[in-house]
Amino acid sequence: MVRYQRITELDLARHRRAMLRLIRAHGDRHITRKAYQNLRTMRPARLAREGNVIWTAWDGDLLVGVIICESYGKRTSFSVVRKSHRSRGIAKALLLRAVNSMGRFYAEVASDNLASMKVLFGMGMVAYDAFVRYGKIILRVRNGFNVSSLEEEDRG
Repeated sequence: MVRYQRITELDLARHRRAMLRLIRAHGDRHITRKAYQNLRTMRPARLAREGNVIWTAWDGDLLVGVIICESYGKRTSFSVVRKSHRSRGIAKALLLRAVNSMGRFYAEVASDNLASMKVLFGMGMVAYDAFVRYGKIILRVRNGFNVSSLEEEDRG
């Protein structure tokens, strides 16, 4: 059974290395160097700021998923789920917890990242802008849903 944990300032140093390994091994080249660097250099005090959150998913002692958001996702937002644990609702559960923690959520997603688009739009995210970066179409999305109604759906 997967359990979810919000990473606090006290937890960051203990779990940072495992999160970085998970991202390198299972990020499928969708995580930007800048986003990876933001986690690598993040100071614990940043997690105490409003709009900054990290949630992890664990299968026993094995880290199987992570979502990282800074500035409500405007500075950094990404999630990674271990390949062996995909298609189990972990990404959706992590996103729901992150949005519930922050109240609002923004992200940029490349149009070739179908798994992320499926999760985002499947949860009612709405695209509000699109642009081209390095030859790829990037969509800007935000939450357009009621967090409490999704929590009810997740339990049902």
